[in-house]
Amino acid sequence: MSLDEPRPLAREISAFLTTLRHRTENRTLGVPPASGDADVLAWKSSLLDRIAAQTDDPETHQVAANARTQLDAARSAETRGGGL
Repeated sequence: MSLDEPRPLAREISAFLTTLRHRTENRTLGVPPASGDADVLAWKSSLLDRIAAQTDDPETHQVAANARTQLDAARSAETRGGGL
């Protein structure tokens, strides 16, 4: 992650949260999501990495690292044919 990458805009975060809300609502209704968990986790990871790139706060960097770990696990699960 470099400082060349833009800090996430409020509308990007809002769109991400809206997507999460719709996925949760749809799953509650038994409707499968349009995309896999890894897609959403990649979006989450990207946002958090970009936020972390703007600060020296170690907790922020740890949150971003945790998101990357979740993404790696989801991708591994999808490769094995499973899900989260």
